Amino acid sequence: MTGLRRGVTLVELLVVLAIIGILVSLLMPAVQSARVASLRTVCASNKRQLDLGLDMYADAHAGSWPPAPRDPYPSGWTFEVLPFIEETTVKNGLDESQPVGGQANVVTARSRSPMLRCAFAPHRDSTVAGVAPSDYVLVVPPLPIKSRKRRDISVRIVHASQNNSAPWPVAVELPQDVYGPLRDSGQYKTWHPAAATTGLGSLVGGDGE
Repeated sequence: MTGLRRGVTLVELLVVLAIIGILVSLLMPAVQSARVASLRTVCASNKRQLDLGLDMYADAHAGSWPPAPRDPYPSGWTFEVLPFIEETTVKNGLDESQPVGGQANVVTARSRSPMLRCAFAPHRDSTVAGVAPSDYVLVVPPLPIKSRKRRDISVRIVHASQNNSAPWPVAVELPQDVYGPLRDSGQYKTWHPAAATTGLGSLVGGDGE
């Protein structure tokens, strides 16, 4: 006599699906936490590399920081730091005498260095179509700056505002007396939550940008 084959009942199937759903719900917070930690690591690493690149620039230029940006031309710290973050080819492909959106620059400008990207920031264009802004800005002493020597100027790299629309080859600098009130009043909005949930505050000067 051939034995009877017993199939899976609907109740058993529902029980199995319920168990799988519970396991997935238990794993999701861990997966999300790992994802945030990974993004935080990338963001922190980029900032450290930019800090190091600025120090190397100063060492190669008699202790001076990069010159102030000249909008709309490739200029300022995001442009000058490129050879020191292994992006010499990109810098050489930009013509300082032509606007970023000009024919001579726009193609190269679309190749934004990964170092200028914060993993928390959504993709967005700048005022030049197809060219992303830098996700970081430089905070400098109140203007006018009498000297851009490293011994005379203290700078910090912080996360850019959500509405920052300058193309990345035109570096953005914010005087401390402008940036501070914007940050304190809540007008300087960035993409990621406060340090309590991401740990980013300690990585950007303690301001929780």
